[in-house]
Amino acid sequence: MDAIVLMAGKGTRMAKYYEGPKQLLPVNGKPVVEYLLDELVGKIDKLVFVVGGPHEQTIREHFKSDEYKGVPIVFVVQKEQLGLAHAFKTGKDEVSGRWVGTVGDDIFGSKGVANLLSGEVGVLASKVDNPEAFGVLVADKEGYLAKAVEKPQEFVSDLVWNGAMVMDPDFFEIEVEPSARGEYETPDVWMKLIHEKGKKIKVVEGEYWFPINDKEQLEEAERMLGGK
Repeated sequence: MDAIVLMAGKGTRMAKYYEGPKQLLPVNGKPVVEYLLDELVGKIDKLVFVVGGPHEQTIREHFKSDEYKGVPIVFVVQKEQLGLAHAFKTGKDEVSGRWVGTVGDDIFGSKGVANLLSGEVGVLASKVDNPEAFGVLVADKEGYLAKAVEKPQEFVSDLVWNGAMVMDPDFFEIEVEPSARGEYETPDVWMKLIHEKGKKIKVVEGEYWFPINDKEQLEEAERMLGGK
């Protein structure tokens, strides 16, 4: 299995604290993305980094050996930032069969990642206090995805997508319309996979998740991961 890791973006929310790409922001001295990569080493065959934006060269320079702990790295460029679904599809020619897709600027619990990778097609999730800021998930009684809504204005569920998933080639075949904010939303792709292709998507709840979007979240991650 290969991994598509999203490494593009401007990182504007952290810009006043850190000038580089958020994926390389140090958390207890270790770049954010390397927490993820260390969970993937030994479980995947290739890393496909989707790059683009003002920090592309910094990312390329950091990984100039074109490998991470023995896992080869391939770079693909997202020329326009049109949402996560669009970014994942940028890497479609570099993967085959089941693949893992994930953002590169969050930290996930190792058990959740391992369970996601070892199972069927699925998405990684966590319960949060502010679900309206995320892609919200509703699972059926068997633990499969029944509904996914991007940043709903009304309460749907407190279970949200962490930014990691395991998909298969069907993901790349689904076409969706841009959302109101002009982006191609990953939840829209899942819903069409379920309703048009009969896909069953497992919801895998992780043991912890640290999105690093501001100074407070960075400090919380450093506190919680200090002994790891």
